[in-house]
Amino acid sequence: MELSFLEAIEKEICHYASKNTFISSKHNRIYISKSDLEFQVSLPRQGWKDYFGFSRYLRRLLRLDKCNVALLDDGFIAIRMSKVYRYYFATKELKHVLTINNCRNVLHQSIAVVNGNEIFFGEYGNNSDQKVAVTVYRSLDGGESWDKIYQFPPGKIKHIHGCYYDPYEKKIWTLTGDFKGQCYMLCSDKDFADVEWVGDGDQVFRACNLFFEKDSIHWVMDSQLQDSYHIEMDRKTREIHKRTVFAGPVWYIKRLTDGYYLAATAQETGAGVKDEYAHLYASKDLIEWQEIYRFQHDGLPKRYFKNGIVSFADGDQDSTSFYFFTEAIKNLDGKIAKCKIIDG
Repeated sequence: MELSFLEAIEKEICHYASKNTFISSKHNRIYISKSDLEFQVSLPRQGWKDYFGFSRYLRRLLRLDKCNVALLDDGFIAIRMSKVYRYYFATKELKHVLTINNCRNVLHQSIAVVNGNEIFFGEYGNNSDQKVAVTVYRSLDGGESWDKIYQFPPGKIKHIHGCYYDPYEKKIWTLTGDFKGQCYMLCSDKDFADVEWVGDGDQVFRACNLFFEKDSIHWVMDSQLQDSYHIEMDRKTREIHKRTVFAGPVWYIKRLTDGYYLAATAQETGAGVKDEYAHLYASKDLIEWQEIYRFQHDGLPKRYFKNGIVSFADGDQDSTSFYFFTEAIKNLDGKIAKCKIIDG
């Protein structure tokens, strides 16, 4: 297998891509192509920093490029600079519906949308001293109103990597990190009344996303501290097995509709990072993984200008046409790539 580039798109983030819908963003503008309709939505500027958004380097430095968009049946929600907005396609109304306490944005792909209007996400903040409670937010009315449906007490975790809906168990899985004693997977009902803690806080349970299969659940560890393995967990027994080791921590994964699985390693710093590249891997069976491309970091200081990241778009895509976007990757920083897999 190898990767073939089809098109480069001059937008920073691809939030969603399917046959009829494409949602991207750059700075505070969200671009929507839906059926035959194309339009854009500008999110309100937030403070003096936002006026430095004319430069990609300044957007990276000040994190002004950060934005999340989750598609709903009749619009979308967007998160930017701690504010959650609700947009309606029919009326073109943009509403500020929530202010998040302890983070500016969440990880890409980390917002669970169930039945088109039930929404779950968790705070992904720095929380370096772990002195604040970390919250899972829920909306049952398409983002109009919000509840703090669950909170981790101060000191229990650093932050939440994401909330994901399991179609087999009909549960919400909430993933946490980052350090010893903070890495768990919570399997809960939608009310978080029945919560199962999976894992012991060790790095093996540090993950950013999951592949849900009928009899098993899979993830690739997100640890720059030690080797990151593909982990397979039996649904019934919760027993885990280490599989393939990856060249670095995996932040983002993607299941394609024609049977391919994708996983991208981040280029950051630590014992678990094996070389100077971000790697894109593909698998057709969740057993054997093959590297199909490697990306070079652009060389700017990672502390200020970001780690090298390859992220995927939500939405149904297949191996003949799928999208990813990058940060701090040489020749691709701040761009969206449309690609296909050549399976020789």
